[in-house]
Amino acid sequence: MSATGIYLLAGAAVVAFLLLVEAIARLDHRSFLATVVLGRDGRTSTSKTFILMWTLLVAWALSALLIAGEFAHLHACVSSSGAVKSAASSCAGNDVGLLQAGWKHFLQVGVSGNYLVLLGVPATAGVAAKGITQSQATGTGFKAPVAKDGPNPVARVAEIFSADDGTTDIGDFQYMVFNLIAAVYFVVQFVKPDGSGLPTMPDTLLGLTSVSAALYVGKKAVTHSRPTVTGVFPQPVQANTRFTIIGESLTAEPTAPTDAAPQVSIDGVPALNVHTDGTTITAVLPPTLAGGGTPVLRHLQVKNPYNGITPSFDVQCQ
Repeated sequence: MSATGIYLLAGAAVVAFLLLVEAIARLDHRSFLATVVLGRDGRTSTSKTFILMWTLLVAWALSALLIAGEFAHLHACVSSSGAVKSAASSCAGNDVGLLQAGWKHFLQVGVSGNYLVLLGVPATAGVAAKGITQSQATGTGFKAPVAKDGPNPVARVAEIFSADDGTTDIGDFQYMVFNLIAAVYFVVQFVKPDGSGLPTMPDTLLGLTSVSAALYVGKKAVTHSRPTVTGVFPQPVQANTRFTIIGESLTAEPTAPTDAAPQVSIDGVPALNVHTDGTTITAVLPPTLAGGGTPVLRHLQVKNPYNGITPSFDVQCQ
């Protein structure tokens, strides 16, 4: 078996495993391949995508080493020496032998600490990003946003480096670029085996992926701060009359400008003629929510342009 055959067989094994997991998920009327990269808003999650990418790349590399070391014919350059270093030297120019020496090295030495960083950074970024997103209020009155382009593959890929309004998000873009560069380096080095098993990742690349992950999480913490309504006036709010809403993080944020507009709902009913000047929001109470001359307590919520939803704010409607 050639080294190319081993790489292809390892790739096929990883794909087969994914298809098996997908088939099992389908029995429960779910899709593993969709949910593993999609966020709760229906968009492709940047952090989930790169967690999956690094998991599959490392699984593919380890599968190739396993196939070479345990299932392929053992080359003499490996079996002639029990020492990993001498086996790697003896197998120079023999890619299959070097893969087998790499498998021995992996069994004796284990995974480099660099891979704990490489696998841990995207996972940590994903957990942190999810925690920030879930810290937002998610009360009633708004449906979870759904990807506009549905299953369009190009749109799905674009969501990896795009903000919610479709514009390029520089934090997501940087995170994507440095991870892809590191992934290409990983693959190129692995298909040129040197007997050391998984390739050694340079500290510079690890540093770039770590810094970009920190920026990615920090950007989410800033641009997805929890919105809050602090006041509505005048009250009681009259039917067909414009009222003003003030609060925190209700409109645009300077660090992540967007053309999307905030949305206002009262008892789950969208308010009319919503406008913002970048600081406050004005809207009109729908006639169906008026109290018929008697003030009625209702609950107002605002969904900001970054999909953050405020806690309910009590308003008197008349």
